[in-house]
Amino acid sequence: MCAVNACLWNGCALETTKDSAILKLAPTAQGKCNAMRRMTRIIAAERAPVATAAQARRWGLTIPDVITDKRPVVVLVHGLDADKNDCAPLGSALHDAGYQVGYFSYPGDQPIEDSAGMLARSIRLLHDRFPNIRVEFVCHSMGGLVARAYIEGPEYPGGVDRLIMVGTPNHGSRWAHFRTALSVQEHYYLRADPDWAWTWLITEGMGEAGDDLLPDSDFLKELNARPRRDGVKYTIIAGNKSGVDKAEANVVDSVSECSTERTRGWWGFGHCYRGLVAVANHLREKSSDGDGPVSLKSAKLKGVNDFVVLPADHVSLFITPPGREPVALGAIRERLKG
Repeated sequence: MCAVNACLWNGCALETTKDSAILKLAPTAQGKCNAMRRMTRIIAAERAPVATAAQARRWGLTIPDVITDKRPVVVLVHGLDADKNDCAPLGSALHDAGYQVGYFSYPGDQPIEDSAGMLARSIRLLHDRFPNIRVEFVCHSMGGLVARAYIEGPEYPGGVDRLIMVGTPNHGSRWAHFRTALSVQEHYYLRADPDWAWTWLITEGMGEAGDDLLPDSDFLKELNARPRRDGVKYTIIAGNKSGVDKAEANVVDSVSECSTERTRGWWGFGHCYRGLVAVANHLREKSSDGDGPVSLKSAKLKGVNDFVVLPADHVSLFITPPGREPVALGAIRERLKG
């Protein structure tokens, strides 16, 4: 109970009796929902310790079995409601190019500052083992905010050479309103894990990260008021292809493929087929003001001049099926060589 009350905001307290639990709120504490959600996560974790421990094994920093501090380690950080598996194609490509590649995973729905704290502890342990090793971060989407909050925060001790943010909403995204669907989808697939338990839905977080991602959130206001960290090279890679346009193009393609080679030679039918193909091609080639969830304006950050725009949507910038390279790979490799 002491642990629960320690996580509550001042003015909140939880008391228990033999057959009841009483949450006391000061009048000024009514809007402190994050404290309530944090308490719920702690209670769920305490009620299911085995499931919580199994879930925790999915998080943290993973590094190669054999590593040297003579070269930097490139740490890949995933985005909202994702995991290190989403970084695997990029990680494999960088490994094949000779880089030491690590992966940092974190609970996707908890407050971003909490994830930054986890990253700080992980990097501290890495430096305990390899005091002279340098770190280069390559982050997708919200992962860029996690790394920024660490690098530009009070717990940063140094040791990071570069931060590459791919599709990162530095000024938020209104798509964060739909993060619940992403969380449900993630846990639908996680159910195949024999360790999965329903409490994972709670202990991973209760939507705080989605709130942090909204434009003008308190988290973003505080983070963006910080200066860029001296000694760290920043790069922002953004996309200008909308995933919605891509989906529409695929639908148009499906309609056009309903016609056969024979009917395409008929008058009228051929015109219709060629028109559909033209529409699909236009949608794919069409440039947008962002990658779908993240606008170019949101991706920009004061003090960062290395800003790269690529013809890709939010996912294909960083995440691809095995055997295909992410669109941002070339720009990432160019910066890491530098």
